[in-house]
Amino acid sequence: MTVGSEESYNLDTDPLTGEASEANDENSLETQKRFKSLQYSYLTVYLTVMGSDWLQGPYLYKLYTTYGLAFDQIALLFLTGFLSGAFAGTALGSMADSWGRRKVCMLFCGTTITALCIRLWNVYPVLFLSHMLSGASTALMYSVFEAWYVAEHTARGFPAEWRSQTFGHATFLNGIVAIVAGLVANQLVDLFDISAPYIFACMLLSFAAFMISTTWTENYGEPQGTVSGGCFFFFFSLPGTNILLLGCAQTFFETSMYVFVLMYTPAIENAALTIYGYDQSSTIPLGYLFATLMFAIMTGSMVFQTLNRQSNVPNAPALMRYVTKDRLLIGALFLAGVTMLGLAYHLFEFTTGIYHPSISSLKAENIPEESRAAVMTLLRIPMNIAIAIIFWNVSPYPPFFKKNQGIHPFFDRSMSWANPCSLLCAGS
Repeated sequence: MTVGSEESYNLDTDPLTGEASEANDENSLETQKRFKSLQYSYLTVYLTVMGSDWLQGPYLYKLYTTYGLAFDQIALLFLTGFLSGAFAGTALGSMADSWGRRKVCMLFCGTTITALCIRLWNVYPVLFLSHMLSGASTALMYSVFEAWYVAEHTARGFPAEWRSQTFGHATFLNGIVAIVAGLVANQLVDLFDISAPYIFACMLLSFAAFMISTTWTENYGEPQGTVSGGCFFFFFSLPGTNILLLGCAQTFFETSMYVFVLMYTPAIENAALTIYGYDQSSTIPLGYLFATLMFAIMTGSMVFQTLNRQSNVPNAPALMRYVTKDRLLIGALFLAGVTMLGLAYHLFEFTTGIYHPSISSLKAENIPEESRAAVMTLLRIPMNIAIAIIFWNVSPYPPFFKKNQGIHPFFDRSMSWANPCSLLCAGS
């Protein structure tokens, strides 16, 4: 599987004479204008939605510690979210092809706002409900929005090669949004309290819902683009396609990525406590750390776009493989100090910046339009189940915050998932 370059499609050249014509120039400018308009419409919503998600990132673990929850209780909440994503989220996402992807994107906004509001209620059973809702909505965020864009891109007659440009821009700009979100979250907590980022995230989601309702058109899959249709394609047509390979790659890499989301805050706090003697009541600037991690993602996306312009995207997974090996080596040495731990984090996020536009472009190329949302959500089931299994086994690592115990084997296990992904992508 390969992802092409936008340079491979030249709208300005007459196919018979090989010379540019005035008519083709006008058509090219008009096509570019329509393409940029679609990009703007999609990226405005996508980046707003991602901004709402990034606002929660730096302080989610900290919010739960202020509630007095132990780590195994927090892990159980995360487990609930991923199981919800595997089942409820998959069912909702699969129906997007028949219900309408625009409608389901708006459903995502409403569901996530509800989840964030009740997350501020310090009642443990209510927090389970919050994660059930957010787990289902996360499955929609990483499938239906992308499915809507790919369908619109195809329906408007734009070259397939241009999709990778949009996905590259999305990853790069998402890094900028994440940096800003990390800084804003830090300031909101300093000015108000730890609930402020969640309230602001609800405001962003309300704006995203408004933009979807006023600027997006509805699109659907074929009539068979339902849960049953998606399952039929998935189980009977999959062996003859590259989709199984993509699903394995997604499972391996994103499992490590989501475990990292849970692990990086307690790991950095533990390192600061055991090495530098930080008092547990001290405030570590997690928002600023988060911002630098997102800069690493931006750097990875820039590498992807450079390779894409050179029609050399197949080398991106290979690059990710070698960087992953370096990251694994540093991850094995992270107990040497906070500096090594921070370097391991940033290398991890660099590979993530390469991974996201690569996998999105490959899925757009290989998943059929009639069941796109259904198949994309079905591909997330193994990942959600794998993460749930890992979180279920957090308890065998007590005492979790004691030096040389707990964090290292668990963190190292999450790192090891990414190498098979790199090998699979390189072989695709």
